[in-house]
Amino acid sequence: LHDDEGKVMGNPEYEQAEQVWANGDYLEAIRLFREFLAKNPRQVHVALRIAEIYEKDLSNNLAAALEYEEILKHKLDPERWGWAAIHLCNLYNRIGQSAKAEALLRRIVDEYGETAAAAKARERLTAIESESQPQPAAQPSQPSSIAVSSPATDTGPKLPPGFRPKKRRG
Repeated sequence: LHDDEGKVMGNPEYEQAEQVWANGDYLEAIRLFREFLAKNPRQVHVALRIAEIYEKDLSNNLAAALEYEEILKHKLDPERWGWAAIHLCNLYNRIGQSAKAEALLRRIVDEYGETAAAAKARERLTAIESESQPQPAAQPSQPSSIAVSSPATDTGPKLPPGFRPKKRRG
């Protein structure tokens, strides 16, 4: 919205919700943002704001993920959709839904392959694939030529491998 001088004007309902948020009443702010969003469904940034409050202020990654799932149902420009999806992947990983994260990364690459978000998704998929490859067995850290003696009766102190109790003089 612009005033008659061309300056950007804020929406009073939106500004009220932001003020409630600034005062620390996060749940009331979400309620007000939802009311605003119901009247202005194309204002996707408000839905993003709700998800942000759940994630950052309320530390509720599951609720934030559910909000992002709804956001991705909207028609967004490819770059914006891709980055929202990347953020959702991060949330999925935090709540232990790595299979959903991987599937969404593949969707980003398949459907929005020319975006910067898709490049990020390809990087993450490469990392996931390299982690899932079997790693070579670790070599023993001790050369095989060193004999480790261990007494049959272990009555002394527990010593690290390769060490033995001091011989007593006398």
